[in-house]
Amino acid sequence: MRKRKPHSIFTALLILGIGLPGLVGILAVQAKTAEEQANAALLALQNNSTNTPAQTQTAPPIPFQTSTFVPSSLGFSQVVLYGFIQAPVGHVSSPYVILTSFGSVPREGSVAIRGFVNNQEFICTSSPCAVSIEGGARLIFRAYSDTGESSDEVIATVSVTQDSKGYLVVIDSVNQFTSFVDSCSQIWGLSDEFNVRWDEFVQFPYQINTRKTLHTLATNLILNGIVDASGCTAGGLNLSLNWPTSCGLEAATSKMIEWQNQYDQYIWLASKNVGIPPKVLKTLIEIESQFWPGNSRFYVDEFGLGQINQLGVDVLLRRDASLYQKVCPTVLADCSIPYLSLERSQQALIRGAVMASIDATCPTCEYGLDLDRAKDSVSLIAQLLRANCQQVDDILSIPYKPDPDADAATATAIVATVAAGGTRPGANYDDYWRFTLLSYHSGVNCFQTAVRNTREAGLPVTWENLQEQLKCKGGRDYVNGFMNTLSVFDQYLYQPTDADRIVVAPTIVPTRTPVPTPTVYISSSKINVRAYIDRNANGAPDADEWIDGMTVLLTTSENEQISMRTENGLAVFDMTGYRPGIRITISLPGLYRSESFDLPQQGDVNIIFKFDQPVLPTILP
Repeated sequence: MRKRKPHSIFTALLILGIGLPGLVGILAVQAKTAEEQANAALLALQNNSTNTPAQTQTAPPIPFQTSTFVPSSLGFSQVVLYGFIQAPVGHVSSPYVILTSFGSVPREGSVAIRGFVNNQEFICTSSPCAVSIEGGARLIFRAYSDTGESSDEVIATVSVTQDSKGYLVVIDSVNQFTSFVDSCSQIWGLSDEFNVRWDEFVQFPYQINTRKTLHTLATNLILNGIVDASGCTAGGLNLSLNWPTSCGLEAATSKMIEWQNQYDQYIWLASKNVGIPPKVLKTLIEIESQFWPGNSRFYVDEFGLGQINQLGVDVLLRRDASLYQKVCPTVLADCSIPYLSLERSQQALIRGAVMASIDATCPTCEYGLDLDRAKDSVSLIAQLLRANCQQVDDILSIPYKPDPDADAATATAIVATVAAGGTRPGANYDDYWRFTLLSYHSGVNCFQTAVRNTREAGLPVTWENLQEQLKCKGGRDYVNGFMNTLSVFDQYLYQPTDADRIVVAPTIVPTRTPVPTPTVYISSSKINVRAYIDRNANGAPDADEWIDGMTVLLTTSENEQISMRTENGLAVFDMTGYRPGIRITISLPGLYRSESFDLPQQGDVNIIFKFDQPVLPTILP
């Protein structure tokens, strides 16, 4: 607890007998209130089991709250493989599609892709892989690792059109759909009311590829020999070796674009697992390190793509006991004691183990960097950002109380100030993201102090007001610069062409006897569900007997559920893209009525639920 400084002016006023009771009362109230807030905030931030802000009490549980990423270098991660299909951009001289694959844990070793184009089997020994197609085609493939893992099966249909400029390839359907949850939005109990583009979740990693000119990245690429700028004057760098010349920048352009997009698969994966919008996460990495994972600010011990220091790791360890329990056995013999109860030296050992796992500097690696470790750390950056979302919510949920010992007039003035500020006083979704970025960059004390000063000034706690109360150096410029960069993210979206990347061709597997034909296709069927009350007992639905607003639940054998309500007695489920043959159950929740069947490849399935008119008593008992 911080000690209160003696008010020498206050004492002098009392000794001199100057009658300023109102001023004295206000000073006393504000001093005591500030101290109570600081203590309350400290308790809230240290007690990671207490997180009950007012607006989120009735919200659904925050996903992934107990599932924390631990870097694979600590030995806890399991490999999950992913495969994707992408069409080339614009006209091409010969039609093809691009298949990519990656594992959830970056590591040495190959990930192959194997599947069928129509009836022809193919194998891609590496990713990405360009598979030629002729006209329309159906592709079925999986990714396989050399250690036995495989991805989910990807099924896609592709069409090709030809004109005077060449061929246009379009992916008509694909059986992949990933659901995302904005975890910070759920924590805050707020949603995006302006429909901004920067918080959108994307279905595929390549949808966040960017083409940006990043001078610090270009400089590092030249300095470390990744880009050969020997043909430029002074090796393509200025005299201070900290900025590329125009010639050096031109030489580095191709590699600079490739380098800034090599993490996109893991940004997408962290976004899916942690619930942080991928454009926010990629912008954070760009601003903190320009995608160079070296220790660029050694004087403050900041490491990796997110330039994380021990204070940031401490925030995460305080909030996530599962991370502590996974890291602790690597450095301590007894892990039964919670992180908060450890001695400071033991806490430092735990933090050091996490920091070591995200430090990508590697003297024995090519170019002095362990890029697999850098990719592996992206999820931890996302989780640290989510922890700051929670931290911001906790601070803003701390009540701001007047001193009960103050006179009525002073207490009324303070209460009016609180009413003007309030616990959630007008701050919107955009404000909360700015608060979170301030906490990530400048620390919780900076944010907490600014919140207290804003409330004491009688102002609503919005970013517009809070930024004027900031005392920490660089905080305002960091947040405003970040949001400016984020707001124009889509202007730099980019899909690489064949000239920008190395794309391997598949190996065509000779036709066997009998010809192996894929047995799984994509369904194009529809399910029509109708419900009516047979009021006239004629056994057939009449125009006035259809039931509106009845909930109909579709459940697949793969545990996917879709819910709809009937309109004019009808609910239609479009099953395009689903695998034929899966078991479908149509039920009416709470009414104990259901029908089950296997999904056909095409056509309509019609289901009718008939309810008899209830028999009403004609004689009163």
